[in-house]
Amino acid sequence: MAGYLDILRPQILTQVVRQVVASADPILSFMGFQPGGSNEKFYGHGREGLYHVFDDTRRVGKMRAPGTAAGRSSKQPMKQVPFVYPRMHDSISLPSEYFHNIGKIDDPRLRDEAGKDMIMRQTNTIIRKAANFRIALTVGMLRDSLYVHQEGDDWQLNYTSSGAAFQISFGVPSGNKSQLNMTSRSGTSIHGGSIIDVPWSSSGANIPLHFTKINQARSAQGVGPVRHVHLGSQIWQHVISNDYLSAQAGIANPPFSTYQREVGKRPDGSPLHEYVGKFNALPGVDWHISDEGLDLWDAANDVYAFQTHWGNDKVVFMGEPIGTDKYTLSQGSEPIAEYDGGPETVRVGVSSWSKKTSNPTATEVYVLDNALGVAHDPYDLAIATVTGF
Repeated sequence: MAGYLDILRPQILTQVVRQVVASADPILSFMGFQPGGSNEKFYGHGREGLYHVFDDTRRVGKMRAPGTAAGRSSKQPMKQVPFVYPRMHDSISLPSEYFHNIGKIDDPRLRDEAGKDMIMRQTNTIIRKAANFRIALTVGMLRDSLYVHQEGDDWQLNYTSSGAAFQISFGVPSGNKSQLNMTSRSGTSIHGGSIIDVPWSSSGANIPLHFTKINQARSAQGVGPVRHVHLGSQIWQHVISNDYLSAQAGIANPPFSTYQREVGKRPDGSPLHEYVGKFNALPGVDWHISDEGLDLWDAANDVYAFQTHWGNDKVVFMGEPIGTDKYTLSQGSEPIAEYDGGPETVRVGVSSWSKKTSNPTATEVYVLDNALGVAHDPYDLAIATVTGF
């Protein structure tokens, strides 16, 4: 049974889990949310956690008359947000009899001794589901649209509210959504109405002006300028046909300065459906064009259905996630006994293990993750509806 032992030794299995999760989708490495990523943190939480949202200030320090004591300012407000960690815990049973007697998937004439090849494929499948859990958490945070649907003991994630048991809210202000009637932190409209006033599907939409207004609003909100934009390829086609972006680039030049495929492959070896572009008229902004997505639960139709990360009508604007304190993939923990009568160990974040069972003989593979993406300054996110209104 060397096939089982080679693949399912705890150390190797854990390494495989971490590698698959890390390479599953560019969005995890972009945010630093992959295992071992720069924004993955553990603060000693178990099932429940608490994070802080701190509002920066735009006020000037108090002036005082010469010879008088220092003025005294009140403490800057800081919100505490309690939460319960979303929990992914899944397993798969690999019956020894079945796998020992099948042919190799790539050459059925040859018996796959101990099912080694198929065990690897089945194990990678359950591990990939663990990776997809983190991707769904990350995309749901960036969209501020993550909902939980309960089916008995199974809790399903998706990005739509229909039939949801509850929403995992990330606190993005309402003015930073829809057509972006962005407000100051005190609630005053900065531009007196929606910034996205003409759909981007129209070549006459003044996208450079929209960006100028968004960055002005972000300055008033106390966050830096837009550094990254996430969107699907359908909206990208509208953007590269925009009259204003073309005019500002110059009639002899293409509107974009770079447009290239994101380097990397999925765990199955196929290339990523993700590109990165830059516009001459909007220097310093990276456009991440992705048609990647997940099969998420469609409660209305009782099926899993493919959903792209960004859809065909929305764009996500944000600052820089790496090297800042704006975003964290916070990890929870729980005690686990890997087998009946075994010792309890506390598992933090993503974890995996396998165990042997008898009657019938099988190997069971388990994956576990307790995690939640946190936007410590929700004003950094702006989720705009740019078409279909």
